[in-house]
Amino acid sequence: MKLCVAFSGGKTSAFMARWCQQNAHKYGFTELRFLFENTGQEHEKTLEFVDRCDREWGLDLTWIEAVVHHGERKGSTHRVVDFSTASRNGEPFEEVIKKYGIPNHVSKFLCTRELKLNPERSMLKEWGWEDCSKAVGIRVDEIDRMMPDAKQKRVVYPLISWQPMDKAAINRFWDRQPFTLEIESLMGNCVTCWKKTERKLLTIAQREPHRFDFNRRMEQKYGGDHGTVFFRGERRADDIIARSQEPFTPWRENQQDDLFSDMDTPNGCSESCEVNW
Repeated sequence: MKLCVAFSGGKTSAFMARWCQQNAHKYGFTELRFLFENTGQEHEKTLEFVDRCDREWGLDLTWIEAVVHHGERKGSTHRVVDFSTASRNGEPFEEVIKKYGIPNHVSKFLCTRELKLNPERSMLKEWGWEDCSKAVGIRVDEIDRMMPDAKQKRVVYPLISWQPMDKAAINRFWDRQPFTLEIESLMGNCVTCWKKTERKLLTIAQREPHRFDFNRRMEQKYGGDHGTVFFRGERRADDIIARSQEPFTPWRENQQDDLFSDMDTPNGCSESCEVNW
């Protein structure tokens, strides 16, 4: 059987990739491929981490980016890149926005669909792997994020079903490794993802306001007459930066994930963009 392992660039999916490399054969998977989808808005340290995992472990990782087909009723396909050629300035993301508009709480699944899911399907079709299963890096403490029809869609959750792991166990694994992801978790995935909690976005804006330059540019170029924006509450990137200069309690790494405050509520779904098919 064939297994495509989705490596999103974080510590959890990296652990899953390594574990599947060493153990998936025990569950009948004789062919594995590892896939990373770059949006152009990942932190540079994320890209370095992905590349290091690939080199250290010999994953033979395939990096892809979305190719958007303007003027056609056709979803995004893919192009193959690598660490040196991967986009760093949001180029694939901008192409998606140019065709479909700015993703936000109204168009929740736009960026995941066009930057990850459709390019992934395109890659699998090129490989002749349309009938493969897919491993997704959701931990046992995130069990509520499992798809109810996962079995029918051939999605497997190794860190729930095969080797149950929670966040603390993942961190203990990385504490023993000679390298790790050298950024705080709030900077993971697309750095200024609109799905992140307000506290995380404000903390990023307070520390590194330049991270919102892409969002500002997209709002100016593609916001249109209706003023479409990224962030909840109809706020622009400049509004987030301005709010970050007012008093608030910044996010910190070991803070309880859910503080039961409006500032700590993800925008409609998890901030992680694991593609569940």
